[in-house]
Amino acid sequence: MTPTDRQKLDDLHRFFMEPPRKGKPARADQIDSLLLAVQTGKLSVRALLWLAGGIAAIAAAYTQIKGILPK
Repeated sequence: MTPTDRQKLDDLHRFFMEPPRKGKPARADQIDSLLLAVQTGKLSVRALLWLAGGIAAIAAAYTQIKGILPK
């Protein structure tokens, strides 16, 4: 590894692992938090779509049954 390569690697490590200011989280920690939020959001959206489909199916079944029953 050349000294230039070593310097680039050190700069990259410093950028991601050292906090920009004292008391602040490092960029790597911020990226981890962001990815976790995105993954959780995807799961929440899937659950919401699944529940919406279930509600639509129940509403359709109720409408069919209501139409069959005599008044």
